[in-house]
Amino acid sequence: MNDFPFLGYQFLPVSLGDNKKLSDFLIRYPQRLTGYTFATLVAWQPFFRYGWTFAGPETLLISCFLDPDPQPHLLQPIGPLPSEIAQELIKNAAALPYTLKIIGVSDQFMNENAVFAKSFDACEDRAVSNYLYGAEALAKLRGRKYAKKRNLIAQARGLYRWSGQKLTSSLISSCFAVLDSIVNEEHPQVEGMLKRELSALECTLRYFDEFSQQGLLITVDTRPVAFSIFEAISPTTVAIHFERALRSYKGLYQIINRETAKIIAVQGFKYINREEDLGDPGLRDAKMSYHPKEIIPAYELSFKKTAKPQKHIKC
Repeated sequence: MNDFPFLGYQFLPVSLGDNKKLSDFLIRYPQRLTGYTFATLVAWQPFFRYGWTFAGPETLLISCFLDPDPQPHLLQPIGPLPSEIAQELIKNAAALPYTLKIIGVSDQFMNENAVFAKSFDACEDRAVSNYLYGAEALAKLRGRKYAKKRNLIAQARGLYRWSGQKLTSSLISSCFAVLDSIVNEEHPQVEGMLKRELSALECTLRYFDEFSQQGLLITVDTRPVAFSIFEAISPTTVAIHFERALRSYKGLYQIINRETAKIIAVQGFKYINREEDLGDPGLRDAKMSYHPKEIIPAYELSFKKTAKPQKHIKC
Protein backbone atom coordinates (compact mmCIF):
# COMPACT_ATOMS: atom_id res chain seq x y z
CA MET A 1 0.00 0.00 0.00
CA ASN A 2 1.42 3.37 -1.01
CA ASP A 3 0.87 6.78 0.52
CA PHE A 4 -2.50 8.32 -0.25
CA PRO A 5 -4.28 11.70 0.07
CA PHE A 6 -7.02 12.03 2.67
CA LEU A 7 -8.64 15.08 4.34
CA GLY A 8 -6.11 17.38 2.73
CA TYR A 9 -3.06 15.48 4.00
CA GLN A 10 -0.79 12.79 2.59
CA PHE A 11 -0.92 9.60 4.65
CA LEU A 12 1.77 6.90 4.83
CA PRO A 13 0.96 3.28 5.73
CA VAL A 14 2.10 2.29 9.23
CA SER A 15 5.14 0.00 9.02
CA LEU A 16 7.94 -1.36 11.20
CA GLY A 17 10.25 1.33 9.85
CA ASP A 18 8.14 4.00 11.55
CA ASN A 19 9.00 2.72 15.03
CA LYS A 20 11.17 5.61 16.17
CA LYS A 21 8.98 8.37 14.72
CA LEU A 22 5.69 7.07 16.02
CA SER A 23 6.73 5.40 19.29
CA ASP A 24 8.37 8.50 20.71
CA PHE A 25 5.36 10.64 19.83
CA LEU A 26 2.79 8.18 21.20
CA ILE A 27 4.75 7.88 24.44
CA ARG A 28 4.78 11.66 24.73
CA TYR A 29 0.99 11.78 24.41
CA PRO A 30 -0.30 8.68 26.26
CA GLN A 31 -3.95 7.73 25.90
CA ARG A 32 -6.26 5.98 28.35
CA LEU A 33 -7.69 3.77 25.60
CA THR A 34 -5.34 1.02 24.48
CA GLY A 35 -5.26 1.27 20.69
CA TYR A 36 -2.60 3.98 20.60
CA THR A 37 0.75 2.22 20.83
CA PHE A 38 3.11 1.46 17.98
CA ALA A 39 2.89 -2.28 18.69
CA THR A 40 -0.90 -2.24 18.41
CA LEU A 41 -0.91 -0.22 15.20
CA VAL A 42 1.54 -2.55 13.45
CA ALA A 43 -0.01 -5.78 14.77
CA TRP A 44 -3.49 -4.80 13.56
CA GLN A 45 -2.30 -3.06 10.37
CA PRO A 46 -3.33 -5.90 8.00
CA PHE A 47 -6.97 -5.51 9.04
CA PHE A 48 -7.38 -1.76 9.63
CA ARG A 49 -4.77 -0.63 7.09
CA TYR A 50 -3.61 2.21 9.32
CA GLY A 51 -2.02 5.27 7.77
CA TRP A 52 -0.40 8.23 9.49
CA THR A 53 0.60 11.83 8.99
CA PHE A 54 1.55 14.82 11.10
CA ALA A 55 -1.03 17.56 10.52
CA GLY A 56 1.19 19.82 12.62
CA PRO A 57 4.36 19.49 14.69
CA GLU A 58 2.41 18.03 17.61
CA THR A 59 -0.72 16.64 15.95
CA LEU A 60 -0.77 13.06 14.69
CA LEU A 61 -3.57 11.79 12.46
CA ILE A 62 -4.09 8.05 11.98
CA SER A 63 -6.37 6.80 9.24
CA CYS A 64 -8.11 3.43 9.23
CA PHE A 65 -10.47 1.30 7.16
CA LEU A 66 -13.50 -0.23 8.83
CA ASP A 67 -14.31 -3.43 6.96
CA PRO A 68 -16.47 -3.77 4.88
CA ASP A 69 -16.52 0.02 4.32
CA PRO A 70 -14.01 0.75 1.51
CA GLN A 71 -13.60 4.41 2.53
CA PRO A 72 -10.92 5.70 4.94
CA HIS A 73 -11.83 7.04 8.37
CA LEU A 74 -9.84 8.28 11.38
CA LEU A 75 -8.75 7.26 14.82
CA GLN A 76 -8.86 9.98 17.45
CA PRO A 77 -6.23 12.64 16.68
CA ILE A 78 -3.24 12.44 19.05
CA GLY A 79 -1.67 15.51 20.61
CA PRO A 80 -3.08 19.05 20.70
CA LEU A 81 -5.65 19.88 18.01
CA PRO A 82 -5.13 23.57 17.13
CA SER A 83 -8.20 25.41 15.84
CA GLU A 84 -6.73 25.85 12.36
CA ILE A 85 -6.19 22.08 12.01
CA ALA A 86 -9.62 21.35 13.48
CA GLN A 87 -11.27 23.69 10.99
CA GLU A 88 -9.30 22.16 8.13
CA LEU A 89 -10.50 18.70 9.12
CA ILE A 90 -14.12 19.87 9.36
CA LYS A 91 -13.92 21.60 5.97
CA ASN A 92 -12.46 18.52 4.29
CA ALA A 93 -14.85 16.16 6.07
CA ALA A 94 -17.75 18.20 4.67
CA ALA A 95 -16.36 17.72 1.17
CA LEU A 96 -16.26 13.92 1.43
CA PRO A 97 -18.96 12.00 -0.47
CA TYR A 98 -19.54 9.86 2.63
CA THR A 99 -19.88 10.36 6.39
CA LEU A 100 -16.49 10.55 8.09
CA LYS A 101 -16.15 8.53 11.28
CA ILE A 102 -13.61 9.03 14.05
CA ILE A 103 -13.29 5.95 16.25
CA GLY A 104 -11.61 5.19 19.56
CA VAL A 105 -12.37 8.65 20.93
CA SER A 106 -11.90 9.27 24.65
CA ASP A 107 -14.01 11.50 26.86
CA GLN A 108 -10.85 13.53 27.54
CA PHE A 109 -10.54 14.34 23.83
CA MET A 110 -14.23 15.25 23.71
CA ASN A 111 -13.85 17.64 26.63
CA GLU A 112 -10.62 19.23 25.40
CA ASN A 113 -11.95 19.69 21.86
CA ALA A 114 -15.60 20.48 22.52
CA VAL A 115 -15.98 22.92 19.61
CA PHE A 116 -14.56 20.39 17.15
CA ALA A 117 -16.73 17.61 18.62
CA LYS A 118 -19.91 19.63 17.99
CA SER A 119 -19.50 18.90 14.29
CA PHE A 120 -20.05 15.21 15.02
CA ASP A 121 -22.70 12.95 16.49
CA ALA A 122 -21.14 11.06 19.40
CA CYS A 123 -22.10 7.48 20.18
CA GLU A 124 -20.53 5.50 23.01
CA ASP A 125 -19.30 2.14 21.69
CA ARG A 126 -19.63 -0.13 24.72
CA ALA A 127 -18.06 -3.07 22.89
CA VAL A 128 -14.68 -1.30 22.69
CA SER A 129 -14.81 0.59 25.97
CA ASN A 130 -11.86 -0.41 28.17
CA TYR A 131 -11.82 -2.14 31.56
CA LEU A 132 -9.54 -0.49 34.13
CA TYR A 133 -8.49 -2.27 37.34
CA GLY A 134 -6.31 -1.52 40.32
CA ALA A 135 -3.01 -3.37 39.85
CA GLU A 136 -2.73 -4.18 43.55
CA ALA A 137 -6.31 -5.47 43.66
CA LEU A 138 -5.64 -7.98 40.88
CA ALA A 139 -2.27 -8.94 42.35
CA LYS A 140 -3.61 -9.69 45.84
CA LEU A 141 -7.25 -10.69 45.21
CA ARG A 142 -8.28 -9.71 48.73
CA GLY A 143 -11.81 -9.67 50.06
CA ARG A 144 -15.00 -11.66 49.59
CA LYS A 145 -15.57 -10.45 46.04
CA TYR A 146 -12.46 -12.34 44.90
CA ALA A 147 -13.15 -15.51 46.92
CA LYS A 148 -14.00 -17.59 43.84
CA LYS A 149 -10.78 -16.53 42.12
CA ARG A 150 -8.69 -17.47 45.16
CA ASN A 151 -10.52 -20.79 45.45
CA LEU A 152 -9.76 -21.70 41.82
CA ILE A 153 -6.10 -20.87 42.32
CA ALA A 154 -6.03 -22.98 45.50
CA GLN A 155 -7.58 -25.91 43.62
CA ALA A 156 -4.99 -25.54 40.87
CA ARG A 157 -2.23 -25.71 43.46
CA GLY A 158 -3.54 -29.12 44.55
CA LEU A 159 -3.86 -30.44 40.99
CA TYR A 160 -0.53 -29.49 39.42
CA ARG A 161 2.74 -27.68 39.99
CA TRP A 162 3.32 -24.60 37.94
CA SER A 163 6.06 -22.01 37.67
CA GLY A 164 6.29 -18.62 35.98
CA GLN A 165 9.15 -16.85 34.25
CA LYS A 166 9.64 -13.54 32.55
CA LEU A 167 8.91 -13.78 28.85
CA THR A 168 11.93 -13.09 26.64
CA SER A 169 12.56 -13.49 22.93
CA SER A 170 14.23 -16.84 23.64
CA LEU A 171 10.92 -18.15 25.02
CA ILE A 172 8.69 -17.00 22.16
CA SER A 173 8.64 -20.52 20.71
CA SER A 174 7.02 -21.66 23.95
CA CYS A 175 4.17 -19.20 23.37
CA PHE A 176 3.61 -20.62 19.91
CA ALA A 177 3.58 -24.07 21.54
CA VAL A 178 0.75 -22.89 23.82
CA LEU A 179 -1.20 -21.66 20.79
CA ASP A 180 -0.66 -24.98 19.01
CA SER A 181 -1.87 -26.89 22.07
CA ILE A 182 -5.02 -24.76 22.25
CA VAL A 183 -5.80 -25.46 18.59
CA ASN A 184 -5.12 -29.21 18.91
CA GLU A 185 -6.93 -29.73 22.21
CA GLU A 186 -9.74 -27.18 22.24
CA HIS A 187 -10.48 -26.93 18.50
CA PRO A 188 -11.62 -23.29 18.47
CA GLN A 189 -13.29 -21.93 15.35
CA VAL A 190 -10.52 -19.70 14.03
CA GLU A 191 -12.56 -17.21 12.06
CA GLY A 192 -13.80 -13.64 12.26
CA MET A 193 -12.41 -11.59 15.12
CA LEU A 194 -10.57 -14.55 16.65
CA LYS A 195 -8.68 -15.06 13.40
CA ARG A 196 -7.71 -11.39 13.36
CA GLU A 197 -6.67 -11.44 17.00
CA LEU A 198 -4.49 -14.52 16.50
CA SER A 199 -2.79 -12.85 13.55
CA ALA A 200 -2.13 -9.72 15.64
CA LEU A 201 -0.84 -11.90 18.48
CA GLU A 202 1.51 -13.82 16.20
CA CYS A 203 2.85 -10.53 14.81
CA THR A 204 3.44 -9.26 18.35
CA LEU A 205 5.30 -12.45 19.26
CA ARG A 206 7.50 -12.25 16.15
CA TYR A 207 8.48 -8.66 16.92
CA PHE A 208 8.41 -8.95 20.71
CA ASP A 209 11.66 -7.03 21.27
CA GLU A 210 11.09 -4.47 18.51
CA PHE A 211 7.69 -3.68 20.05
CA SER A 212 9.21 -3.33 23.56
CA GLN A 213 6.70 -5.76 25.05
CA GLN A 214 6.78 -7.56 28.38
CA GLY A 215 5.28 -10.90 29.21
CA LEU A 216 4.96 -13.89 31.50
CA LEU A 217 5.17 -17.59 30.64
CA ILE A 218 3.63 -20.29 32.85
CA THR A 219 4.85 -23.88 32.65
CA VAL A 220 3.63 -27.09 34.28
CA ASP A 221 6.63 -29.37 34.74
CA THR A 222 8.40 -28.41 31.50
CA ARG A 223 5.28 -27.85 29.39
CA PRO A 224 4.35 -24.28 28.44
CA VAL A 225 0.65 -23.84 29.25
CA ALA A 226 -0.08 -20.09 29.47
CA PHE A 227 1.35 -16.67 28.70
CA SER A 228 0.52 -12.99 28.77
CA ILE A 229 1.86 -10.00 26.82
CA PHE A 230 1.64 -6.45 28.12
CA GLU A 231 3.15 -2.97 27.87
CA ALA A 232 3.00 0.38 29.63
CA ILE A 233 0.63 2.84 27.96
CA SER A 234 1.21 5.67 30.45
CA PRO A 235 3.34 6.34 33.55
CA THR A 236 0.56 4.85 35.71
CA THR A 237 -1.04 2.18 33.54
CA VAL A 238 -0.15 -1.09 31.80
CA ALA A 239 -2.31 -2.66 29.10
CA ILE A 240 -2.54 -6.43 28.88
CA HIS A 241 -2.85 -7.02 25.16
CA PHE A 242 -2.95 -10.82 25.06
CA GLU A 243 -3.55 -13.65 27.49
CA ARG A 244 -3.75 -17.34 26.56
CA ALA A 245 -4.05 -20.45 28.73
CA LEU A 246 -5.01 -24.10 28.30
CA ARG A 247 -8.48 -24.63 29.74
CA SER A 248 -7.64 -28.25 30.60
CA TYR A 249 -5.69 -26.89 33.60
CA LYS A 250 -8.24 -25.74 36.13
CA GLY A 251 -7.64 -22.23 37.47
CA LEU A 252 -4.89 -21.49 34.95
CA TYR A 253 -6.51 -18.32 33.63
CA GLN A 254 -6.83 -17.05 37.20
CA ILE A 255 -3.14 -17.87 37.77
CA ILE A 256 -1.84 -16.06 34.68
CA ASN A 257 -4.07 -13.09 35.50
CA ARG A 258 -2.84 -12.79 39.09
CA GLU A 259 0.83 -13.46 38.38
CA THR A 260 0.87 -10.90 35.58
CA ALA A 261 -0.74 -8.36 37.91
CA LYS A 262 1.94 -9.07 40.52
CA ILE A 263 4.69 -8.17 38.05
CA ILE A 264 2.90 -4.97 37.04
CA ALA A 265 2.26 -3.92 40.65
CA VAL A 266 5.89 -4.56 41.66
CA GLN A 267 7.00 -2.30 38.81
CA GLY A 268 5.07 0.54 40.47
CA PHE A 269 2.10 0.83 38.12
CA LYS A 270 -1.25 1.67 39.72
CA TYR A 271 -3.62 0.45 37.05
CA ILE A 272 -4.13 -2.37 34.59
CA ASN A 273 -6.15 -1.87 31.42
CA ARG A 274 -7.53 -5.20 30.19
CA GLU A 275 -8.93 -3.69 27.01
CA GLU A 276 -12.41 -4.30 25.59
CA ASP A 277 -14.96 -7.13 25.51
CA LEU A 278 -15.97 -6.73 21.83
CA GLY A 279 -19.60 -7.15 22.86
CA ASP A 280 -19.07 -10.84 23.69
CA PRO A 281 -21.34 -11.73 26.69
CA GLY A 282 -18.97 -14.37 28.07
CA LEU A 283 -15.96 -12.09 27.85
CA ARG A 284 -17.93 -9.25 29.41
CA ASP A 285 -18.93 -11.43 32.35
CA ALA A 286 -15.32 -12.54 32.81
CA LYS A 287 -14.03 -8.97 32.85
CA MET A 288 -16.78 -7.81 35.19
CA SER A 289 -16.00 -10.69 37.58
CA TYR A 290 -12.70 -8.98 38.36
CA HIS A 291 -14.55 -5.83 39.49
CA PRO A 292 -13.13 -3.01 37.36
CA LYS A 293 -12.51 0.34 38.97
CA GLU A 294 -13.80 1.99 35.82
CA ILE A 295 -15.08 1.20 32.36
CA ILE A 296 -13.38 3.81 30.20
CA PRO A 297 -15.83 4.90 27.50
CA ALA A 298 -14.85 4.85 23.85
CA TYR A 299 -16.86 7.01 21.45
CA GLU A 300 -17.47 6.85 17.74
CA LEU A 301 -17.95 10.25 16.10
CA SER A 302 -19.95 10.61 12.88
CA PHE A 303 -19.63 13.87 10.94
CA LYS A 304 -22.76 15.94 10.48
CA LYS A 305 -23.35 18.80 8.08
CA THR A 306 -24.86 21.14 10.67
CA ALA A 307 -23.17 21.46 14.04
CA LYS A 308 -25.47 21.33 17.04
CA PRO A 309 -24.47 20.45 20.59
CA GLN A 310 -25.14 16.76 21.19
CA LYS A 311 -25.42 14.78 24.39
CA HIS A 312 -23.42 11.59 24.59
CA ILE A 313 -25.68 8.66 23.80
CA LYS A 314 -25.16 4.94 24.11
CA CYS A 315 -25.53 2.72 21.06
